[in-house]
Amino acid sequence: MSVKLTLTLDEQVYAIASGVFPDGAAWLKVTDALPSSARLMRIRAMAMRDMNDFMLVAQLVEAVRHQTDVLVSHLELPWLPWARQDRHMVAGDSFALKVFASQLNTLKFDKVKVLDPHSEAAAAAIDNFVAISQETCLQQSVTLQRQFQQKALMLVAPDAGSLKRIDAVARAVGVSEYAILSKKRDVATGNLTGFALVAGNVKGRDLLIVDDLCDAGGTFIGSAQVLRDAGARSVSLYVTHGIFSKGVEHLFANGIDAIYTTTSLAVSALAHPQLELIDIDAIYRA
Repeated sequence: MSVKLTLTLDEQVYAIASGVFPDGAAWLKVTDALPSSARLMRIRAMAMRDMNDFMLVAQLVEAVRHQTDVLVSHLELPWLPWARQDRHMVAGDSFALKVFASQLNTLKFDKVKVLDPHSEAAAAAIDNFVAISQETCLQQSVTLQRQFQQKALMLVAPDAGSLKRIDAVARAVGVSEYAILSKKRDVATGNLTGFALVAGNVKGRDLLIVDDLCDAGGTFIGSAQVLRDAGARSVSLYVTHGIFSKGVEHLFANGIDAIYTTTSLAVSALAHPQLELIDIDAIYRA
């Protein structure tokens, strides 16, 4: 189990214990005494990755509602699992996001607040969905805020599919131009080829690639090479969700100068002098 759960009832935090039975089934209980009623139940589920994690959320909801009459229920789900499987891609695969959403909807949350969801399909699949935008997340970095105020960074869209997002970020941080890259992805294998700079003069500029997710980092390593070949002075990366399946060192060794990401997936223990973690508490407060 990877999920980290926090339960708040009317701004008071309640302790939770959880584990796994010998047969592999997850168990959970609220160890603090629950009130008879509460206006707002707020559950935060960080780094939910699998259905055992979902079962813990479902058990927490049931445990509270069994003891407490709750008027309004909110789920803070910083990372949306199965977000990348947002349609049928090839013959024989599943629309996994829709499958997950159908299970999540049974919990009947009044709001489900997700940071920078990968796909707009999530809003259609999940009841009472609230997307917290990429620009809201990014602007909680003090370092990036300062650099944008100083007009020190040029934004980069990693592909044509991110143009809507990068335009919103540019308007939010007050910059008037950005560069655009392109690439080709084989939907069956995931292999990337054909990186190219299609718009923007990056020569001598300090650049910030902006995207929602970094897994192994192939997109950003290929992008950094193209940008440096075009004369970029430095290439940094902002991603809302950092899986970093090959580690951040892999990115720093292959053309990325600095990384900014939230704690939606990247644990606070992840440390590197070129890495800045943006606390999701600040984002939800904003």
